[in-house]
Amino acid sequence: MAFRDFTSMSVWQKAHELLLEIYRLTDKFPGSEKFGMVSDMRRAANSVLHNIAEGFGRFENRDKSRFYKISRGSAYELISQSKASCSLHYLNNDEMENLKSLSASIIDELDLIIKSVESR
Repeated sequence: MAFRDFTSMSVWQKAHELLLEIYRLTDKFPGSEKFGMVSDMRRAANSVLHNIAEGFGRFENRDKSRFYKISRGSAYELISQSKASCSLHYLNNDEMENLKSLSASIIDELDLIIKSVESR
């Protein structure tokens, strides 16, 4: 399916939702984590979202695939950070599971996009 722009891609829309959720949740983390977990999680969430956009904008399939893979890796990073944040009692279990589920959904969709791009 051809998209007019990256914002019409469901994976970008999910990543945008994930970014907003990360910002909302990390806003309540302790101040001592401002340059630690908060910064790391926000950076990873931004990477998920913006690498999808950058991949969309690349002309060569190899470049597209590379940026989608970076986004995918950052989504996995967020799963790990969410689990650590839950262990540190910065997130409750439901919040962690929601972030994990949303990240996994993005990963699944990126897997399909990567396979499609690389088969062209």
